[in-house]
Amino acid sequence: MALFGAAATGLLVAHELDYRLVVPDPAHRHDLLLRSGHGWLQHGLMLGLVAGLLAVFTAIALGATRAKGSEGMTRVAPRLAMIQAGGFVLLEAVERILVGAPPDDRLLLITAVGIAVQVVTALVGARVLRLIERAAHRVACLFAPPPGDPHASTGFAPVVIDAVPRARQLSGARGVRGPPVPVC
Repeated sequence: MALFGAAATGLLVAHELDYRLVVPDPAHRHDLLLRSGHGWLQHGLMLGLVAGLLAVFTAIALGATRAKGSEGMTRVAPRLAMIQAGGFVLLEAVERILVGAPPDDRLLLITAVGIAVQVVTALVGARVLRLIERAAHRVACLFAPPPGDPHASTGFAPVVIDAVPRARQLSGARGVRGPPVPVC
């Protein structure tokens, strides 16, 4: 979820940056965007915001529940860059095909700059997700119970009900109630 949310956000942000870099004049850029099937882009930015929030909340959840020593999201950057760069090329092709826009003289430049901007945006996005995940892990470790006593921080003593068979007690999420606790 974090990977695809970040990819969608990064794709849209880098898409906007690409056109601002290649066509700096707002009037010409607006005209080019409308002629090349980018009329949806203003509404797509809202989708990017929602996808970005999804990525952030997923990174927080991953960080809060990951075990000490696990890699977490360390290898996200290459996958994110491939998804965004490939998505950008596909998106540009589909936009132009849908409106029947002929290739213009800036298409190669837009594509080349767009791929480069997508890769840079993916690297930044992966780094931000990694920082969020690490911060969530550290905060979760602050509130984690001591390793020897999982009930020490709650203030509640475990209750054993003899009327319920032991096999049924353990049939849930491995007998654990509540969210997983990180191993710090």
